[in-house]
Amino acid sequence: MQNTSALTQACKDFPAEHAFRHRMAAGGRESLAHMLMFPEHGIAGFIYPTVLTDGHAKGRATLFGPGLADPVHEQIDGPVSDSQNFDDWHTGPLRMSVRVPHETVDLSWSGSRIQFDGRFEALHPPYAFSLHPDGNPPYYGDNRTEQHGRVAARLSVDGRALGANGYLIRDHSWGPRIWGLNQHYKWFHATTETCSIHVFEMQSFGRRQLRGFLYRDGRMEHVAEAAFDYRFDAQMMHKAVDVTVTDTAGRVARVTSTAFANIQLEFDPMVYLNEAALTLDIDGERGTGWCEFCWNRDYFRFAQEHVQRYG
Repeated sequence: MQNTSALTQACKDFPAEHAFRHRMAAGGRESLAHMLMFPEHGIAGFIYPTVLTDGHAKGRATLFGPGLADPVHEQIDGPVSDSQNFDDWHTGPLRMSVRVPHETVDLSWSGSRIQFDGRFEALHPPYAFSLHPDGNPPYYGDNRTEQHGRVAARLSVDGRALGANGYLIRDHSWGPRIWGLNQHYKWFHATTETCSIHVFEMQSFGRRQLRGFLYRDGRMEHVAEAAFDYRFDAQMMHKAVDVTVTDTAGRVARVTSTAFANIQLEFDPMVYLNEAALTLDIDGERGTGWCEFCWNRDYFRFAQEHVQRYG
């Protein structure tokens, strides 16, 4: 049953121009993270184009998980022209084409070890942080959108060809990005065929910032509260994450999940990004998802020594 709301309509009406490249002030960073989850192959990863205000661009492709002997990382750096836009974005082996704004994106990577060629089809309208009453934390971008969808792709790793069909998480942000101002955050996604959940819980300046959505029965609502429970291993990597989400309409969704692939990333000298690709259940329906924990490096190194006793 479709049940519209003011936020649902606002998400549907979010301007198409925001699917494309933005003009940013000095020091701005625009990124489009495409999170890949293929538990049937024991492989997760991402394809991640970024561009700075000055036109310096990067393209990253990473795959990891028990289906690979070791993580595979490929990266390209270089300038792009001011006229290049996301309808035909290409940097080295990376190509991204927004075909229908906020609905369809073609994505490919033709590297020496990773080859990927797929299409993203959105399952729901984009959730923009600017639509939240408190907006987007200004040290973490002018704005950002989060969206879940299906992906149908061809994937090859070191010559091993794999079918790659499932869900894809797409995050698009633009503006400032001061990673270290987050003492800790949880960037959580869960999606099934009928339900999508996003929670971004940030702890900065001693304050808790909570953003996100619950999309179910055609209705989008802000997350009002999210209660997390999780289990660490000896390296303080999260191996299971359970979340109970309550939205502003009073709807409740319960997620239980297990990590099928983990990796730690070092994108910034102030923080570690601990990644978990998830198999999960939302109120009895199976799906996949992602949970990134951001940790201040000094705190993480100290806490890791005590996690088995206190964590």
